[in-house]
Amino acid sequence: MTTDAMKIREAIIARLDGQDWLPVRTVRRQPRPQLQEENLPALLVVLVDETETPEDEANIGVPRFLNETTIGISVVVGEDFPDELDADLDEVVDRIRDALLTDPSFVRGVDPSRDRTDPERYPLFEAVTKVRRAVLFPQDGAFYFAEGRLEISFRLRTQYDPVVTDRYEKTVLTARPAGSDPAAPALRVVIDRAQ
Repeated sequence: MTTDAMKIREAIIARLDGQDWLPVRTVRRQPRPQLQEENLPALLVVLVDETETPEDEANIGVPRFLNETTIGISVVVGEDFPDELDADLDEVVDRIRDALLTDPSFVRGVDPSRDRTDPERYPLFEAVTKVRRAVLFPQDGAFYFAEGRLEISFRLRTQYDPVVTDRYEKTVLTARPAGSDPAAPALRVVIDRAQ
């Protein structure tokens, strides 16, 4: 089963992969193995972290949580001249952020891979809660390269319904009026399971 975080990650990749303005040679879902020069420019989309905070009071009903899921989007580019890296990377990171946050089907959390009548189509998430960006210029390597990072946090809800492993057969209810003698006859009701 695919988690909600992975569904969001895949929705991001679906919207970015193949864009004319984002000509990447490699699209990855994990940071290993290390990128090589022939793989650049490259796009990496990963689950950075996920925090579940209780939505209700503890021990009341099924466990329900507000999730804060952060997806990291990294673009790695290389150039012969370091002066070109900064401007190129800044533009690409801006376009990625704009492409995702101005796409109504994405910010509404629609899963476009599902039929419009499928209840699982809506929503992938409730809200975008934070966007963080950074640019890194690693010093190691045979040529100049830079990495632009965009971290987008999403809010969604999860609920863990109990898994009942036995079959319901019947309920036997025995009651006596309050304050009556323990030897008084009890009222007994048997509720059979619905057939």
